[in-house]
Amino acid sequence: MKYRGVIFDFNGTLYWDTPLHDLAFDIFLEKHGISLTAGEKKEKIHGKTNNDIFRGIFERELSAAEIYEYTMEKETTYQNISRERNLPLAPGAADFIKYLRSRGVKYTIATSSGVENVDFYFSQLKLHELFDRENIVYNNGILRGKPHPDLFIEASKKLGIPPDGLAVFEDSASGIIAAEKTGIAKIFIVNSNGEDYAAWNHEIITDFNEIDRSLFA
Repeated sequence: MKYRGVIFDFNGTLYWDTPLHDLAFDIFLEKHGISLTAGEKKEKIHGKTNNDIFRGIFERELSAAEIYEYTMEKETTYQNISRERNLPLAPGAADFIKYLRSRGVKYTIATSSGVENVDFYFSQLKLHELFDRENIVYNNGILRGKPHPDLFIEASKKLGIPPDGLAVFEDSASGIIAAEKTGIAKIFIVNSNGEDYAAWNHEIITDFNEIDRSLFA
C-alpha cells in the first residue's frame, strides 16, 4: 500500500527536544515545590497539552489565567534552553520531507504544542522552508489533546485525505494511541530517546533515512 499523506508529531519526532522539555519542567516543578518520578513525568507530561499537563501536575482544576501563567513560565524557560542548545531537526527529517514534496505527497504537523511554541519553531528552525504554516494543527485550546484523536482528525481534514490513506510518525504513547483511535493506516514510531516500545506492534525507526520511500505515492 502507498500512503497519500503524512502527519508528523513534532516534539520528540521531528525535533528531538524531549530532554529540553524535561529540563524546563524540572526547573518549573522545583520552583513550585512539586516532585514527580520519571514514570509520573512520562504519564502526566509527555505528548500532552499544557492544559492537561498543569491540571495533572497540580491535581486540581485551574483557571484559564492560571494555565496561561504557568504555560508562559515553563515555555519561556524551554525556549531559552532551546536557543542555547540550537538543535537541528531529527536525522534525515528534512531530506525525507523534501522527498515527500517532490513526489506530491501531502504532509503536515499535528502537535500538542501551543501556538507560542509553534511560532517559536517556525522562527528558530525556519520551518516555513518545509511546511505550510496554515496547515499546522496544534493545541488551540479547543481540540482535545492526545490520546484523544482530535488533532489527527483535524490534520486529516486539512490534508483532504481520510485516515486510511495516511501515515503518522509519533514518539509518545499518548500520540500512538491517538493515531490508532483515528484509524491511521500506518504508524511509524520514532525512537528518539531509547524508549522500550516492545508493547507496540508498529514499525520503529531511529532515523528518517531508514524509511522505505517507495511506500509514499
